[in-house]
Amino acid sequence: DSGGAGLHRGGNGLSVVYCFLCDGEIGIHDERWLMYPWGVLGGETGLRSTKRLVRADGSEQWLPAKVEGIKVKEGDMLYFNTWGGGGWGDPFKRDPELVRQDVERRLVTRDGARRYGVVIGDDGTVDAAATDQLRADLVASRGDNIDLFNFGGDVETIRAACEAETHLPAPVKPTFVRAGS
Repeated sequence: DSGGAGLHRGGNGLSVVYCFLCDGEIGIHDERWLMYPWGVLGGETGLRSTKRLVRADGSEQWLPAKVEGIKVKEGDMLYFNTWGGGGWGDPFKRDPELVRQDVERRLVTRDGARRYGVVIGDDGTVDAAATDQLRADLVASRGDNIDLFNFGGDVETIRAACEAETHLPAPVKPTFVRAGS
């Protein structure tokens, strides 16, 4: 579900685990931990990236997107989730069969299929009647207004969700002082 929902689903991020075989230092240069990958023409945003270092002793540390000089020990593990791409186009216009295939391929969860207005039954098939009703309800609540870009909200909304979604505090909002004041 890391790829944004859309007529064309955003690409999913990667989940990679690195197990360190010896002591050393690492550096990470990643993107999209604060700002979401944008959705376009009605598409939803992709998910942000996260990096969690689990020490051999069981302690955990969430790492920022850009960091240098992190000391690691043999047996430490880095769980690195890259960001997903934003979706393009109205997700309620994606063919339900394509969503079902995404679920079958484990690119989208059954719950995630509902972001497309698609209901997947316990048997793995599309429930056509429930899908038609869900899509009608979602379109009615959303209305016809589709933005060119979906940034995931304004900056304050994005900052407010930062810690819950990335386990890192949002950057401090800058204060500007006029020169000579």
